[in-house]
Amino acid sequence: MNFRGKTGRRRPGSGGGLVDLTPLIDVTFQLLIFFLLTATFNTDSAFKVKLPKASSNEPASEAKALVVEISEDGRFEVDRVVVDDRELQMRLCNAAKDKQVSTVNIKADQNTRHEKVVQAMDVAKLCGIEKLGILHRH
Repeated sequence: MNFRGKTGRRRPGSGGGLVDLTPLIDVTFQLLIFFLLTATFNTDSAFKVKLPKASSNEPASEAKALVVEISEDGRFEVDRVVVDDRELQMRLCNAAKDKQVSTVNIKADQNTRHEKVVQAMDVAKLCGIEKLGILHRH
């Protein structure tokens, strides 16, 4: 292409000073991807946590889900009925035996002691319910 006029001089705005930014953008994105892939994340805990123990250690393995609610002070509720520890186990085991329930969803208050959540999970496992879920707010 000839951008020179009849006089042989270059015309202003003829594109002679344009810089192609495509290689610069490509390199920038490659560096961004490199740093994202090579970044290390610290997963160490800031303090030691003593977790409560559960008596069943089987891994989780669909009819219907049963919701167990746990209040802030540790009371259990199944099907909108407040139950004690013994009755919680009785209700979950009966539901598991009748094949009515294959999943237990635990809905615990944000201030509930972790021990109570583990207790509900343990009871479900002892009754043969393999699938557990934790419900939360969005």
